[in-house]
Amino acid sequence: MLLLTTGCYTNTRETKFGKKATVFDTSKEGAEPKPFVSKVPPTTDIHYSAKYCTECHASVPRKGSHLQLRYGGDYRQLCRCHYSASQNYIHPVDIVPSQDLKSAIPAAFPLQKGKVTCATCHDIVVQCQDNQTDKIFLKERKFLRGAPYDTMMAICYECHNKADYQMYNPHLQLNAKKEINKQTCLYCHAEMPDEKITRLEDVKLIGNMEALCIRCHTKEPRQIFHAKHLRKPSTEVLTTIKNMNAQHGILLPLGEDGKITCATCHNPHQKGVIPDKRVAARGADQTRRHRLQHDMCIKCHPMRELTVTY
Repeated sequence: MLLLTTGCYTNTRETKFGKKATVFDTSKEGAEPKPFVSKVPPTTDIHYSAKYCTECHASVPRKGSHLQLRYGGDYRQLCRCHYSASQNYIHPVDIVPSQDLKSAIPAAFPLQKGKVTCATCHDIVVQCQDNQTDKIFLKERKFLRGAPYDTMMAICYECHNKADYQMYNPHLQLNAKKEINKQTCLYCHAEMPDEKITRLEDVKLIGNMEALCIRCHTKEPRQIFHAKHLRKPSTEVLTTIKNMNAQHGILLPLGEDGKITCATCHNPHQKGVIPDKRVAARGADQTRRHRLQHDMCIKCHPMRELTVTY
């Protein structure tokens, strides 16, 4: 049986990312909007559910009708859940871009009264489209206009000059003479470790290992299952990890809280930083810097016989 759930717009069919440029024109919104106090807790995800349409709209919008945004279209109120956690977001809003930057902003990235808002980069209405297959991908990609992008930073270059804003690569830790660049090490380490003798338990980082990685590597990569690994392993998997360390002469480190991190499977160091004889050096020269190059997944997750009931 096939179940179909319609979105906010009853006749909209759009299945491609970024093809529909939704511009939030509030010129017809009332100058003095009626007072509205939401009864929905800020922890509730109001996206992808038609029952929450009136949290942002005075009434459920229909295709071709005006949006009737509450709060006079003020995104500080419409996106209040995100504004209250603004320390988690890297781009300022409610700012007027310089004339040079304004000329570089694509037409599909709308401003509101000349200001950058949440809707400049996030096509919020895309969640109202009817195609259910795309929804999980749209949500994981934060409704970014023009998505999907190959990297976390790619959308930034829609407006900003890549040469000026391209991220620094902390994984290139050796200079042309194959000497360690200590300044690069301090991008993650609180103090420079001795690569010849320092043990994992003695390494001092500037923060949680997972947090260090997601500064550059988003939790929603093209292979979404990566994010699902960022958890404490079961007793069975933990035993497997310890056995793999001993059997293959590698190091699969966990974070301080005992969770699997990006560095559990990927060696963050460039080959030559850690002496080859040390187990922590394994994988530095491999594809994607996997600590165990071949069949790493099935070493942790062995294939089991499946019983299928018809």
